[in-house]
Amino acid sequence: MVSICVIGLWHLGCVTAACLARNHKVVGYDRDKKTIEALNKGQPPIAEPGLAEAIQYAAKKGKLSFTSDQKLATGGAEVFYIAIDTPVNEKDEVDISLVEGALEALLPSLKESSLVIISSQVPVGTSRALLLRMRKAGKNAVLCYSPENLRLGSALEAFLKPERLVLGVSDPSAKPFLEKVFEGVSGERLYMDLESAEMAKHAMNAYLATMISFSGEVSDLCEKTGANAILVMDSLRKEKRVSSQAPISPGLGFGGGTLARDVQVMRRIGGQNGLKTPLLDSVLEVNRARMGLVQRKLKDALGNLSGKTITFLGLTYKSGTDTLRRSLALDIISDLKKHGAKFRAYDPAIKKPIGGFPEITVCGSAEEAAKGADALVITTAWEEFSGLDYNSICPLMRKPVIIDARNIVEHEHLSGKIAYFGIGVTHGSKN
Repeated sequence: MVSICVIGLWHLGCVTAACLARNHKVVGYDRDKKTIEALNKGQPPIAEPGLAEAIQYAAKKGKLSFTSDQKLATGGAEVFYIAIDTPVNEKDEVDISLVEGALEALLPSLKESSLVIISSQVPVGTSRALLLRMRKAGKNAVLCYSPENLRLGSALEAFLKPERLVLGVSDPSAKPFLEKVFEGVSGERLYMDLESAEMAKHAMNAYLATMISFSGEVSDLCEKTGANAILVMDSLRKEKRVSSQAPISPGLGFGGGTLARDVQVMRRIGGQNGLKTPLLDSVLEVNRARMGLVQRKLKDALGNLSGKTITFLGLTYKSGTDTLRRSLALDIISDLKKHGAKFRAYDPAIKKPIGGFPEITVCGSAEEAAKGADALVITTAWEEFSGLDYNSICPLMRKPVIIDARNIVEHEHLSGKIAYFGIGVTHGSKN
């Protein structure tokens, strides 16, 4: 059993602490006292299936505790696991100051036998700079960069059962100790240098972003030719040279944050080194254009949007979570409000008004949200939404218009009085 201090207790840190506590003694540290108080009651700061239960179980076994006292958290720790969720600004630029500050605060606690693991998402070159800072401070501890690969809604499984575990290490002799730390975590171990581990994360997210932008262009072509993008994408995923898990499906594109951040990092590296990145440039260009897709469909259906009431089903980033960060729905609403539209919304995970969005009336059900609306936009693929009786809901609206940005409605069963618009599916075509 290894003594581990996990630093940063939001989504990444809480999942990391709960999973590592299955086999080790873990102390979670965060400066936010309210977060610590809630965690000590078994309440994580973000909704994630199974996370609260995992925290409560490990705490009951005496293998997981939380504190806002750094000396208490770091005392006796062999491994210092920096799992801070790094913030990203509106330009998709990452702020690594919290990670740098965390390492700086750790320096007095580091011994030659210590292991520092960083999973926070940082630009390539960051780990090497942090290693040099450690060396200048006379600290010979080993540094490892293991990029997080969590997925909101299935983060525990993603941590414990990854397809592969990328481990960039400053000293290859630390491999046996790392194997012990990640005992209980399956997946092939891919050992490499620090820069390669960082670039592996950038490349993966840039690839996913490329596939999403590719899907968007194919979807538009399908709409214009009468082809069904749902069937086209399904045929691609069944090709062994692609993948059944490939992110190719008709949709709105990717939100700011994770994917856009890594694309921007790679573009910036290219610019700094005199290299052109036309493919990555196009990925962002296509994605930016798709941000206006819902607005274009609404204008086609309603004309002038001023004074129109638009109902949104789904506000969260994705189903299974309550996070609004990187939410495409909120991005779309921010754009639409410039045209004088009004908004009502229902999301199973959102029960109160949203800070910064006073123009959104949050309702307690889909039926309540639909009353008097001029259009209904489905932006999050909650299972509940695919099972709704839209033939009963649409008569509550002023105009029976559905913009299905997730293609989850069985539109062939809709009444002929309902105007349905999917993504990559010509109106009236059958799935």
